[in-house]
Amino acid sequence: MNCKKEGSLICKGLHIGEEDLEKINSMTRREFSEDELYCFRVVLCDNDIDRQMEQFDVQTLEELAGLFLGKTGIFDHEPSVRNQQARIYETSVENFPGKLNSLGEPYYALVAKAYMARTEGNRDLILEIEAGIKKEVSVGCSVAQRLCSICQRERDSFHCEHIPGEVYDGKLCYTILHGALDAYEWSFVAVPAQRQAGVIKGASGSEMAVQKLWKASSGRRGLWLDAQEVYQLQHTVKNLLEDCEQVRRSVRREVTQELFTGKSGDHRESRELYELLDQLTVGQMKALKKMLRREEPVSLQQPQLHKKETEEPVSDRSFII
Repeated sequence: MNCKKEGSLICKGLHIGEEDLEKINSMTRREFSEDELYCFRVVLCDNDIDRQMEQFDVQTLEELAGLFLGKTGIFDHEPSVRNQQARIYETSVENFPGKLNSLGEPYYALVAKAYMARTEGNRDLILEIEAGIKKEVSVGCSVAQRLCSICQRERDSFHCEHIPGEVYDGKLCYTILHGALDAYEWSFVAVPAQRQAGVIKGASGSEMAVQKLWKASSGRRGLWLDAQEVYQLQHTVKNLLEDCEQVRRSVRREVTQELFTGKSGDHRESRELYELLDQLTVGQMKALKKMLRREEPVSLQQPQLHKKETEEPVSDRSFII
């Protein structure tokens, strides 16, 4: 399951010690001196709930720490050699004493140290980092599970009906991202959104890939997509499917509540009803819900016979429908 998160630079610059030089030079083809390098620290992601109601657990942050070591930093998720700007040489999961996340839990963040060689070409970039202009970064990674915080089931599971952002018995529902599988890249971006670390889902690259595919299909011509564009399209489609599924679950639950209000039903009946509703579109389920809410429900019984009214008694006691 792919996801993108953003973080932010947490200091203007970093003193380069002997240990830092040793780690950096283990990645270079020649020995570099302190004066030739510029280093900085950056929060890649944390254990706070972001605006998509998702949260990395601390164990997954620890796993991501190892996966991001050595990853190169680029701009706006554009995977090209000329776009490479920095490289991560050290990672760690840090606790910030006294700081809590939005759940009131101790705040943990995946912090990385990155370096770049001082050149004429990146002099302005270093100046912008020092000035606080370039301070947000985005990371792309993959996790094994997306768990519901209420029932601990897989978010895509048939059995989970909880909606992220809703409160159940006083508990906020959100999605726990668990089990790091891979770390793809990290990029300098423009807009932060995560409450603590400036995190958002990177969307610009996905939109560009979708527009490229749409333009090609409109002209009825073929299209080559590179690995990054395929990843971006997968990310976009995955988000769309998740949004659609959330809407279906919400409408299905509303129809079920209308049917079982004031009635008793066992688990088997509920499951059979879910299976039946899964065959309907969202529009059909909404139409069914509207019918169930009518003050005078439509009768499914046989038509009743009504006695014909006349001024004079009718001897043959005829009836009309």
